[in-house]
Amino acid sequence: MEKTILIICEAGISASLLVSKILETIKEKRLNYVIDYAPVSRVQEKLDFKNYDVLLLTPQVARHKEKIQKIIDQKKCTSEIVFIKPEDFQYMNVEKIISAL
Repeated sequence: MEKTILIICEAGISASLLVSKILETIKEKRLNYVIDYAPVSRVQEKLDFKNYDVLLLTPQVARHKEKIQKIIDQKKCTSEIVFIKPEDFQYMNVEKIISAL
């Protein structure tokens, strides 16, 4: 079964490297994940078009959890919010990040 994941970062720049590494890993492991990413300012727009299984928040946007939860509630989404640990993000520990999904 396919799992859809939206990685949310501050401006979209820091997540691009993370997305590349996650895509490599899911391809190697043959996981059926669809990855997308967006800055926190575009979360509502993304959720207007798709209900993601997981919203994966980078450490920089963890402070926006309430705002994101409000958007989820308004859109009646079933998305689960998962936080990337700062050390896993800093060292791009994709194995640990994926295991949290």
